[in-house]
Amino acid sequence: MKLLNGIICGDALEVMKDIPDKTVHLVITSPPYNVGAKYDNHDDELAYDDYLNWLMDVWKEVKRVLVTGGRFALNIAPTSIKNFNPIHHDFIEQMQQIGMIMRTEILWYKQTMLRRTAWGSWKSPANPHIVPSWEYVLVFCKDSWKLEGDPKDIDITADEFKRYSDGFWYIPPETRRRGHPAPFPEELIYRLIKFYTYKGNLVLDMFGGTGTVALVACKTGRDFVHIDLSEEYCKIAARRLKDAARKQEALFQPSKKPHEIESKLREDLLFIHTTGKDTRRVIPSVRSSSHGRKRKPPIRKQT
Repeated sequence: MKLLNGIICGDALEVMKDIPDKTVHLVITSPPYNVGAKYDNHDDELAYDDYLNWLMDVWKEVKRVLVTGGRFALNIAPTSIKNFNPIHHDFIEQMQQIGMIMRTEILWYKQTMLRRTAWGSWKSPANPHIVPSWEYVLVFCKDSWKLEGDPKDIDITADEFKRYSDGFWYIPPETRRRGHPAPFPEELIYRLIKFYTYKGNLVLDMFGGTGTVALVACKTGRDFVHIDLSEEYCKIAARRLKDAARKQEALFQPSKKPHEIESKLREDLLFIHTTGKDTRRVIPSVRSSSHGRKRKPPIRKQT
């Protein structure tokens, strides 16, 4: 099964088992919040302990696939809205239990208060509610604070570095849902990728949704692995990558004929990977070749 730069439809835990040890440089994800959100093909109302136990298995796979010094950027709300459990504290404790190092926490200020109506007791001290206008991005690393890389593959500017090293990020939420209840804004992913990786590094999102992490990784010259259980979300992700490739080809090679671009878009094939009862569908994805990057071999373990 093709993993590198692939859109893989399947269960996160099962698909991650196919990723070799020590191959991923950055994991960016936001797991289902378990608040009854309407995700396609996912039960978002597990008992809280079952939810944590399920994710603990996912975190162990994250640690296994990360290279030494690899980073894990985990977006989560400050509390579980349904029962007000301190979910980010529970996630931090889980990471510490598996030996991950906590680097920092970023406050992502979303400014979503104006349209909210769930205030509890409106204009009364009887039972007013505090509604968080921010979310956390918890950042962990594996075994070492330092990620090795070639200095020539550093592409963050001085201005970007200064702005992104401030732990308070004001980034409006994505308003174009594309069928998904909580898509990432591209700016959030762009900052994380530029701040924590080198060009050519591998970025994973195992709850990939409609593909924002894969899209930004592609745009910034990183490789990606996108996993999601929903075939509908995976189709949307593949379509977004193809649209981005069309725009890049038009920008860098305006003399290309339409049929030549279409041929490039059809380059990847549809793979069906079946193991026992588990069938995973790999949706074709496209990367622009306009930057002169060579095709990479399959994912290989770090030595």
